[in-house]
Amino acid sequence: MLSRRKIVLSTCGSSGDLNPFIAIALELRARGYFPVIASQSEFGPRVEAEGLAFHPMRPGARDIEEELGLDHQGIVRRSIDARSGLEFLVRRIAMPFLRRAYQDMMSASEGASLVVTHPAAFGARLAAEKRGLPWISSALAPFAFMSAYDPPPLGIAPRLTEACLRSGATAAGVLLGLVRVATSGWTAPIRQLRRELGLSRTPGNPLFEGQFSPYGTIALYSRVFGELQPDFPARTTICGFTFYDRERGAAEALPPELARFLDDGPPPLVFTLGSAVVFDPGDFYRDSLTLASSLKRRAVFLVGEGDVLPDVLPEGMIACRYAPHSLVFPHAEAIVHQGGVGTTAQALRAGVPQLIVPSGADQPDNAARIARLGVGRTVSRAEYEPVRAVHEVGALLRRGAYRARAQELSRRISLEDGAAAAADILESALHAAPALRRAG
Repeated sequence: MLSRRKIVLSTCGSSGDLNPFIAIALELRARGYFPVIASQSEFGPRVEAEGLAFHPMRPGARDIEEELGLDHQGIVRRSIDARSGLEFLVRRIAMPFLRRAYQDMMSASEGASLVVTHPAAFGARLAAEKRGLPWISSALAPFAFMSAYDPPPLGIAPRLTEACLRSGATAAGVLLGLVRVATSGWTAPIRQLRRELGLSRTPGNPLFEGQFSPYGTIALYSRVFGELQPDFPARTTICGFTFYDRERGAAEALPPELARFLDDGPPPLVFTLGSAVVFDPGDFYRDSLTLASSLKRRAVFLVGEGDVLPDVLPEGMIACRYAPHSLVFPHAEAIVHQGGVGTTAQALRAGVPQLIVPSGADQPDNAARIARLGVGRTVSRAEYEPVRAVHEVGALLRRGAYRARAQELSRRISLEDGAAAAADILESALHAAPALRRAG
């Protein structure tokens, strides 16, 4: 019986990479399945606090620190670099730990009937194939698809790539093809391990089209944010955002001091760097304090563990280590953040204008989408300083069209249930897998 009900969801990265999978796992459990989340060891307490099964999958944060001889801030700084972050993540982290991740996933997937993979969970895909299990790939943001019809900004040679990407699908396709060729050597260890395991050669670059499953792909974002494109992999379903932001399974509640602050005056500006960039904030919070003071606005700063602000803040301002975005954002006049897809989704659902200050990975693309949707503005991290920030946030606050559009999209997103839609796809895959295997 267990083999027909056990579903392993494998993910890695930051809390923004974990939370969507917790949301889906909770939905699967409510339907009578036995979900197991396989991820880095530091996520175990958060998963188990929800009563969900957890299996550690290397590398955890401490494994990476010991292997690379870098502290956590150094790793984050290298990872979010717009030009070299992807190469660092793949060549210095994912590939050296590939065999260990595969071994961990072979253990986690014993007795399973289905595997769900995060784009960076390379070992999970190998384990599913070795066991002959159906597997469903996922995309947390449109950036993952690298579509020539909806091309994302690229950190390499930004001026050249921006001009090329704006020239239409043909030019964008040529550029993205060159990127695929240039990065194919990064994943040579995957091809080597596939040969050793007796697995067939995977089609395409594992960082691009080779990451997607023939059984299907769940896109865990709203169609408000990105539509299906002609070059998406077959059997892709856009499910909607999958929301979850509790900490260690605690009931959703604001810290009492923050709750009193929000009730005590007009809507504040909210400043956050999400769950990863917050470890390398630079001057973001100090510049944001100057911004809020210049605009004479109340402010909430979600600062993580860092000592990034004065001990005593001006009246009308408060700093917190953490608070659920789903509870804070609806109180905001505007939100200034790093552009991770989880933070962006929460701001969209709250119906509040956004200023995005992106670093690398999917963040510049998410920022560009928010600007195109008319719900926010964007400024690069290098350009985020008090004078420019005051101009950008001031424009958000003066122009009522940003808030009106944000509230319109919020109403549309509130009608979606991404976790339920994703669970529907996983259930369908369980039933269709035998037929698909025979057809293949």
